[in-house]
Amino acid sequence: MTLDEFVETYNGKKIDFDGHYGAQCVDVFRQYCRDVLNIPHTGGVVGAAELYTKYDTMPLEQTYFARIPYKAGMLPKVGDVVIFGATKTNLYGHVAIVLDASTKEIAVFEQDGFKQDGAHVGSWNYARVLGFLRKREGAVNE
Repeated sequence: MTLDEFVETYNGKKIDFDGHYGAQCVDVFRQYCRDVLNIPHTGGVVGAAELYTKYDTMPLEQTYFARIPYKAGMLPKVGDVVIFGATKTNLYGHVAIVLDASTKEIAVFEQDGFKQDGAHVGSWNYARVLGFLRKREGAVNE
């Protein structure tokens, strides 16, 4: 499945990949890994931000993804996974799939676990971006 097909298939639908806690942003990430990137579940996290902050303790994630720190002015690639840090009102952070990017904002495919309204296309600025996960070349689930 391509990224465009993934968005078309799941847009407006609730994705609950693991069957726990309802439709969360991490569920979109897991479904994307399976359907588009053809890679396995890379390890459990308490919140989306840990996909970036606990990368060094996740051997499968290290196998399949390169962790790319965000630096002002850089542009992610389509298909990268963007990870946002926690806030006072969202202690878990956020994860989404990059659809397009400019120097001011990132168009993403995402899901809001608090709203439980299903996957959709959204837009974010870079204020809370921790960094990105990019699939390593040649990394596929054997």
